Amino acid sequence: MMVSFHLHAENIPISPSQLPSKALKTVQTAFPNDSITQCKVEKRASLVQYEVRLANGTKLQFSKDGSFTECVCTGRSVPDCLIPQKIQERIRSAFPDRSVLEIEHDGKLFELKLDDGTELSFNSAMRLIDIDYNND
Repeated sequence: MMVSFHLHAENIPISPSQLPSKALKTVQTAFPNDSITQCKVEKRASLVQYEVRLANGTKLQFSKDGSFTECVCTGRSVPDCLIPQKIQERIRSAFPDRSVLEIEHDGKLFELKLDDGTELSFNSAMRLIDIDYNND
């Protein structure tokens, strides 16, 4: 006997007011002058996450409770308030002329992409554990 499970993901458009308050506050703090153009909630299996798109092209993702998990900026740097202080200090020291265009946080790792394509990984103690230089 064979049993199959169909994993179905739902992407449901929502209004900004339906975002978790923590997520909405993060957007308003990090991007006070940018309007939200799209919000949706993605539901699949046990995963629930929120995606927000701004008029400037920025894409943000949040976990079920509204915790920030990802920011991809277009034509600008990720705001400092989304980057932990120790990571900011390390980037300013080791990569002084670079800016962060993307950041992703899964609860254990922080992964960042700089404007020259360099990718950095930091552990939960904010220690740099991997550097992947862009070799274009």
